[in-house]
Amino acid sequence: MKKTLSLVLGLMMVLALAVPAMAAPVEIEYWSVFTGADGATMQGMVDAFNASQSDVKVNHTPMTADDLYQKLPLAVQTAQGVPDVAIVHIERIPMFVKQEMIWPLDTLLENGIVKENYIPSAWDRTDIEGEHYGVPLDVHAYVTYINKDLFDQYDLNSFVEDGYITFDEIREMGDKARAAGFEGQVTNLGWARAQLLGYYAQLNGVLSEDGTAPSFNNADFVKVYETLKALHDDGYTNKQGEDPLQQFHSGTMLVWSEGIWMKAGLVDAGINYGMYPSITFSPEQTKSWTSSHNFVQFADDNRSEEEDIAVAKFINYMGENSLVWARDGGQVPAHVSINNEPEFANLAQAFLADPARGNELAIYSYLYWGLFDTALSRQGWEPVFGTIGIQDALDAMQREVVDAIAAQ
Repeated sequence: MKKTLSLVLGLMMVLALAVPAMAAPVEIEYWSVFTGADGATMQGMVDAFNASQSDVKVNHTPMTADDLYQKLPLAVQTAQGVPDVAIVHIERIPMFVKQEMIWPLDTLLENGIVKENYIPSAWDRTDIEGEHYGVPLDVHAYVTYINKDLFDQYDLNSFVEDGYITFDEIREMGDKARAAGFEGQVTNLGWARAQLLGYYAQLNGVLSEDGTAPSFNNADFVKVYETLKALHDDGYTNKQGEDPLQQFHSGTMLVWSEGIWMKAGLVDAGINYGMYPSITFSPEQTKSWTSSHNFVQFADDNRSEEEDIAVAKFINYMGENSLVWARDGGQVPAHVSINNEPEFANLAQAFLADPARGNELAIYSYLYWGLFDTALSRQGWEPVFGTIGIQDALDAMQREVVDAIAAQ
């Protein structure tokens, strides 16, 4: 009996030595700007990646964009707690590059991240001085929603047959609906940055001719403001203090300018909606303000090549499996493979991924984006509401940006 037991124990020891121990997964830290419903969707994608393989484990830390943009510089400066990969808005990347806070993605590009897999309008914006700094997860545009039930009721569908809505048509459809008894609002003034810059891009406006000095104080930006002020003054937009979201959700607004990320709320509310590009001066000029969430790597001398390779594997998975980001997050995945998915083709925002319409996405890349955005937000819709003159507002914006650049 003892001899048998000894043989069994000896055999078990031999087998234990013969079976190699499983290597622990490479752990990487991932920070994102996704909270709320988007945060839950993103966490689900991270969990799915972790469950799909055993080589890499991703620890996801979501936070607001404001928090992330405050914490990341401190982490880099102190070399403490720098994430292995983070999501930032594409407009922020040029300044991060200038500050040497983010690194080119050389190792990632050597480990399966392929340019041709991504929407060019998003990928190309992060080519800076011969180096590449970002991998786009998505593009997200400011679009135009219509209430399809109201369009049926007031016989307005002819206005969207070509897939576009012009400023002139806003007036025409509003007049037609009101003549037939509609007592609500025609359209809205929403997020000033997105609307103003989308319309400014339609006039080929740029924020800086040389990439540094601001050059937005011009006749094109005046035209944008004048066009919207005329619509407001003539009663075609919401008034100051009114809530466009509530108006559209309650069926008292025909056309609503908002981001594609608001689609889920319309679905949840049971609203019969249609989605189109931004309101435009003409179909040929159409451009919609667009941004993109990009994967980047902040400077960290302690990051290993093994961790870089793990990041590349994670990013590839996220791109190839981003249909859920379109379906549940309302975004347009930047990975072009998703364009061929039948489910994506049936989503309202799919037209934004059409390669033939890539020039309709207005993605801004300006070194001093943060300074400009602050100045624009300060003026916002005030020139439209008449609390400040249009030229006075643009002069103030220009001065603020010039002074802020000089102070750096």
